[in-house]
Amino acid sequence: MLDDYCLRPEFNSMQCDIRLVEETDALLPGTKCVLLLGEAAAHKFLSETRSSTLSMIRGGLYNYNGIPAICSFLPQDSVDIKNYEKTHNSQSADYSPDDSVSDSDEDEGDVKAFGKTKRANYCFWLRADIRKCKSILRISQNSLDRRDSSNQKMDSNATTHVGPIYVVYPGHEEVIKALTGIKGQHIYFDIETDREQQNLQCFAFSFDGITIYSVPILDYTYRPAYKDVAKIMRALAIAIRDNIVVAHNGAAFDFYVLAYKYRIPIDKTYDTMIAMHRCFPDIEKSLGHCVSYWTTEKFHKDEDSSGYHTENQMRDRLKYCAKDVHTMFLVKQAIDAYARTIPGLQRSIDDAMSCIKPYLISTLQGIRIDETEVNKKCLENDRLMLQYNRFIELLIGPLGMNRIREGKKMSMLPGSPKQCMKYFYDLLGYPEKKNPSTGERSLGKNQLYQLALTYDNPVIMLICLYRATQKETSRLRFTPWVPRNEIHKNTDSKAGAMDTENISVQYSISLEQQTKI
Repeated sequence: MLDDYCLRPEFNSMQCDIRLVEETDALLPGTKCVLLLGEAAAHKFLSETRSSTLSMIRGGLYNYNGIPAICSFLPQDSVDIKNYEKTHNSQSADYSPDDSVSDSDEDEGDVKAFGKTKRANYCFWLRADIRKCKSILRISQNSLDRRDSSNQKMDSNATTHVGPIYVVYPGHEEVIKALTGIKGQHIYFDIETDREQQNLQCFAFSFDGITIYSVPILDYTYRPAYKDVAKIMRALAIAIRDNIVVAHNGAAFDFYVLAYKYRIPIDKTYDTMIAMHRCFPDIEKSLGHCVSYWTTEKFHKDEDSSGYHTENQMRDRLKYCAKDVHTMFLVKQAIDAYARTIPGLQRSIDDAMSCIKPYLISTLQGIRIDETEVNKKCLENDRLMLQYNRFIELLIGPLGMNRIREGKKMSMLPGSPKQCMKYFYDLLGYPEKKNPSTGERSLGKNQLYQLALTYDNPVIMLICLYRATQKETSRLRFTPWVPRNEIHKNTDSKAGAMDTENISVQYSISLEQQTKI
């Protein structure tokens, strides 16, 4: 895997100086790049990483005795479907002789602080990190031939850049001027909120990705950070109206909070998380993963404060929010460059972005549906499920059904996991299938399909059809649409209180009245 998938065609393992983590000999003269594989190697040779996990530092560009260094997963871990080292290798730092130790597919860690990585994707990320090493070697070779090439790009997928300028806690006049002075451009935007009520603590923005403004709305005492907070929010609404808003996971968080909590409508949008999904559908899409793939920036998620209770914590969060904007800008530029090399990819990304606004409106205001058609479909599904269950009972027979139910209250067999397990495991003697997360016997969709591959029993597929129809019915229950003529109804008069229906309607109306802001 390492040779064929990661190193070739430019290199192979025979051209690399491969050594164990225990070796202490000096590096070979002329070494241009160091690839530290595994957490133990990273912690041993890069002291600054010892308080971080491998998933936090992987892919970032570090300095080891003046030589570029990149951390990544071990090749063996990248091909093992499970962490066999943990239970079979007594010399492993994570060794546990108990075979019952649960082995998660993902790295440990706070999902809010940094994204998890599936073991199945280790190989992809190892290849991406080795690609960066190849770029470093290529640049080193080119610099020998051309000394004036120091500004050459690392790689078409890994961008270099001018250092950012962070303007933290600027004056309100500077913020308003920056927000309202540019139109028709991309505004790179990120917010930070508390977890309880999604109150906006601060936001950061940039138009060029270099000068980043980080603006507090609430200070660390939870009072307004400026006397003119209302004017700043008004300027933000104007900037969002007049530009394309770029955010990471904005469709599910930033845009929703602005519309629901602060009644700022979102129109033209770009979500880097969605764009990453269109580029690599099966790969992790957190901002940390995107930064590690498209850039050589170090992981910065651990620089955020754990609280928002002191001035230092507030300023740490402001700087952290600004770094999110800067790295998001780098990711956006790299994705744009990559999309130009794949026919149809840019169109696919644009199609996805066009769905963000309808998605937000349907989330906030509900979905317009024909209730007659929905009820008709639900009635049809009910009849189908009755017939599926009737066929199942005919195939099993009354004697078998009595043994399964044991005189208890009659219910449809497909909807009762206990009855299904009693029929297949206890009555027919099929080998029991386990739930991989709990270790207990189970008969979910995956287990049913496994039985269907082995046994020619029509009851199995009838149960699958029943459950699929039942799930379709449950998904036909939509959030009802809020008519516009009800905009003045259900309004809470208490100061600061917000009514969900009123806010959602305000969002739709505001899209037509943005010129009046």
